[in-house]
Amino acid sequence: MPEAIQFGRFEIRFDERQLCADGQAVPLGSRAFDLLAALVERRERLVAKSELLEVVWPGLIVEENNLQVQVSALRKILGPRVIATIPGLGYRFTATLEAPRDATAQAAAIAATTGSAVRLPSPASRARLLIADDNKVNRLLLGRTLELQGHHVVSVDNGREALDRLRSERFDLLLLDLEMPQMDGFAVLEHLASDSALRDLPVIVTSSVEGVAQVARCIELGADDFLHKPVNPVLLKARVGSCLEKKRLRDQQKELIERYATGAAAAEDRRDGMTPGGQRLPATVLCTRLRDFTAYAESEPPEETIELLNIWYTLMFDAVGSQGGAVNRMSGDGLMAVFGAPMPPADPADAPLAAVRAALDMVEMLEIFNAERAAAGKSQLAIGVGIASGDVIAGTTGAPRRAAYTCVGETVNAAAAMEVLATGSARAILIDEATQAAVAGRVATDTVIAAELPVKELAAPVHAVRTS
Repeated sequence: MPEAIQFGRFEIRFDERQLCADGQAVPLGSRAFDLLAALVERRERLVAKSELLEVVWPGLIVEENNLQVQVSALRKILGPRVIATIPGLGYRFTATLEAPRDATAQAAAIAATTGSAVRLPSPASRARLLIADDNKVNRLLLGRTLELQGHHVVSVDNGREALDRLRSERFDLLLLDLEMPQMDGFAVLEHLASDSALRDLPVIVTSSVEGVAQVARCIELGADDFLHKPVNPVLLKARVGSCLEKKRLRDQQKELIERYATGAAAAEDRRDGMTPGGQRLPATVLCTRLRDFTAYAESEPPEETIELLNIWYTLMFDAVGSQGGAVNRMSGDGLMAVFGAPMPPADPADAPLAAVRAALDMVEMLEIFNAERAAAGKSQLAIGVGIASGDVIAGTTGAPRRAAYTCVGETVNAAAAMEVLATGSARAILIDEATQAAVAGRVATDTVIAAELPVKELAAPVHAVRTS
């Protein structure tokens, strides 16, 4: 095995046990790195799950879902197609390797391929942190530690100035002392909680104040974490990284909801020159819904129900987007996505396969999420997915201030009907005849009989995608 290999924008440095993207190190756990290295070393063949389990967890007895967790983590970084799944058999590394090169040459190569410039990461693009502490020595030491971790740091010596800077500049995280002149940390937290533009800003309180009551008060006022001074650098790095990741996920949720629920996607399409008029075009429609979610919602606190839906939408949006689809409709515990529209792919035959791959990603990510819920003693979630391919009538509908790209027609109805059948059966993913014909030989499927579904007879053939 060479010291390093390159594929696309990624480089694996085996001697440093490090994965880099565009020349910058990517956080990756040791198990995930071992799995990636094993797949790359055996890239000329299919690697059985049992072999990977032995390589990544030598001498240990572990369940296959641990392997799925690591594969999903790698796919979220590398993209869905770098590691191919052969249902029931194993995995294979599919990317084409090339000689390593530096980040500048890599950026130039990507630009030449795509026709657009690639901006290399710079300090200005890293997380921007604000420190509020009246002790100059504390500010300097904390700031230096965070800068060495790669962040851009701004410091102020009182709570009022901190609020002024937060309202006039963009920051990703606030590190807040409690005992300060003009306005103390508790008052800052109260102002942040009442400001709709700032209430989601992550806050880590750093203070020498002792007592559980003070810590609890900070958390109640909206602080994400509390670190006692002097702050341990290793613990600081972990807490800052965790808060920034939570912020990234919250920002992603907001962006997705704004884009797909308010018609921002349609507005962008119009700016890109797409016609708002209707057109008939071939596409594949995917409909999915959480099973028995109404009963769950009635038995859980409202805030937990909404948080769960947000997490679910985030996972589903990621599955759809990673395969080139577009979420077309959200409705409570369900959503609809379209593949092949509004921008048709180079090959229309790619849309059905992309939709099925997205559905498989949905099922896999939900399995991983369920493992986390099981560890916390929470109930399991399940989904039903229906997919149909054919012509749709598509176009922008709505009013000037609230418009959305909409698809209607028999294909949409067929996908919705498949989703209803899947939700009421033991099969997670059901597809129609047209989709099955398009993915035949590339995805394992089974023909479904009426006895397996909540209907007496089938008006048209139904097929199930194998999920394991």
